[in-house]
Amino acid sequence: MRDTLARLAARFVSLEGWSRLGYARVGDYARERLGTSQRTLQDFACVGARLEELPALHEALVSGWLPWSKVRLLARFLEAGNEAEWIAYAARQSVKVLERELRAVDRGALEAGALDREQETAGWLRISAPMSLAFKWQRTKRLASQVEGAPLSPGEVLERVMAEVVAALPVQLEEVGEGEESGVSWTPPSDAAASGSTEAASRLQSAGEGEVPPGFTSAAAPAPTRAPAPAPASSPVPKPAERPAFLARLLEGLEDADAFELDARLRQAIRLEQRLDAHVARLVRAVMSPEYEWKGERPSQATLARDYLGMSPSKLQALLRIERVGELCPVLREAYRDGALSWVQADALAPLLDSDAEGDPRRDWRGAWVAFAQGVTGVCLKQAVERARFLHEADPEVFERHREDPAWFALPLCDDENESGASGKVGKIEDADAQGRHDRQKCAHPTQLAERGRLTIRATSDVARLFRAVLCTLRRAIERETGRLPDEAEAFEAMLAHALESWGVEDPWLKRNMSRKYRAVLDRDGWRCVFPGCTSQRNLHVHHIRFRSAGGGDEAENLTTLCAFHHLRGVHGGTVSVQGSSPDGLEFALGLRAGLEPLARYRSGDRVVA
Repeated sequence: MRDTLARLAARFVSLEGWSRLGYARVGDYARERLGTSQRTLQDFACVGARLEELPALHEALVSGWLPWSKVRLLARFLEAGNEAEWIAYAARQSVKVLERELRAVDRGALEAGALDREQETAGWLRISAPMSLAFKWQRTKRLASQVEGAPLSPGEVLERVMAEVVAALPVQLEEVGEGEESGVSWTPPSDAAASGSTEAASRLQSAGEGEVPPGFTSAAAPAPTRAPAPAPASSPVPKPAERPAFLARLLEGLEDADAFELDARLRQAIRLEQRLDAHVARLVRAVMSPEYEWKGERPSQATLARDYLGMSPSKLQALLRIERVGELCPVLREAYRDGALSWVQADALAPLLDSDAEGDPRRDWRGAWVAFAQGVTGVCLKQAVERARFLHEADPEVFERHREDPAWFALPLCDDENESGASGKVGKIEDADAQGRHDRQKCAHPTQLAERGRLTIRATSDVARLFRAVLCTLRRAIERETGRLPDEAEAFEAMLAHALESWGVEDPWLKRNMSRKYRAVLDRDGWRCVFPGCTSQRNLHVHHIRFRSAGGGDEAENLTTLCAFHHLRGVHGGTVSVQGSSPDGLEFALGLRAGLEPLARYRSGDRVVA
């Protein structure tokens, strides 16, 4: 299955098929058409491109001798000369050991993106804060992505906030003690994760766990001189079985298939694998239950995922969550198993539907959410779920009243976007209570704003450490200025206020070069490409829906915001079309072909038509 997906993905990526289908980037295509992540599709393509050069690795994958997690690591580094040694070594080691050894042999491994970034140690930052601060954090994430021109993870947003704060208030190292706490709860990394790759490799070698195979040279880290012991003679790589007919058909005429044919085959293969994943999740729940008796030592869930199933621990955890939520919502489980609901959609819905399990007096609100997910883009679904979880509004009756209103799915923020905090200056919190009253008056949900909850941000361990140091330094600076030591929520609010003010300054280039009418169109459309499923927030153009050459004017309803790709290569390149009136009466078609129906149709609000 993975071999088939890898070959299809390699061919699709080599053709840049997503652009022919009307998607600006491979991540948008992977999410909207395949229902998976950009990284997953690129991993398939990377392995598929190398399998023809590495027949032994291909044989080890198809026969099941090595799991996908090990093949994915080896495919980036192997050469034809040392292929057998590495495969024999990888078969004896766990994925984590193999990963560390590859890092020790090639210092460029981490920078090249070859190692599993999902296995990087992550820290959870948890702050007890009022809901008004949570709203401000949501606004900060949105504005940071707008400034960056692309979606950012919470950890990346936090890094940019800290950069703004440190630039305005340099960190005074003498004030941050070695063991000083800032009141923020976080998860420290394990010793194994914190240790360096070279140190880990030396410990493993001294313990006799096997040496690193040769094959790479580096000025910073010379290749080890000793080769690994050969694989046991009693454990040869088994010969792969014949490819099943239903998979063989997906590879027929692969070199002649165009982007549309490859898209259809990829979607079919993804649905087949999704059905297998659903079956695996049921089996894992059984073998990991306390009642199940293992013959040997019971592995951890992370070990089971990496070394037995060939997937990341986070992927297995998400699969188990979908399976568990499927007991509460059989519609979700059946839609996911049948492929009517993609992995991205099911993973987004699972946290929302995993609540209020028993005695809910409302109708099948979970089924309503599943039906909604099948009629919108992945971008719209993510935004809707985030809003519902944030405001505790999962009721489908409320949902149905507003599902035709795209503005309802925007998180309610303060009306005055210039009001960015207590003062907008780092180190000044004059009256937090007054600011809280102001927020409650200006925002649409005053009852939620008054509540106090826990704000949780996921970030890597190094970002968590830096945040703790910056927050502690900022609290001391505020204490020197105001005579009062603020709590962590107040200090974090000052950080966000400063970042919002820094990013909210009007672009002088736009002020000089863009007309007020065009800037109003960008403001109306949220400074993002309005094409369904597109995440572009940079290189934005104001497009005339009815071309000026055809008599179209500069009326607001004839103007919309498109990224450079969808404007120049899409509309004017003939691969997509935009018709109707802006902003709520637009109709989109992508994947245009002469004499054939478009690949997909949408209307305003990221709603699927067909």
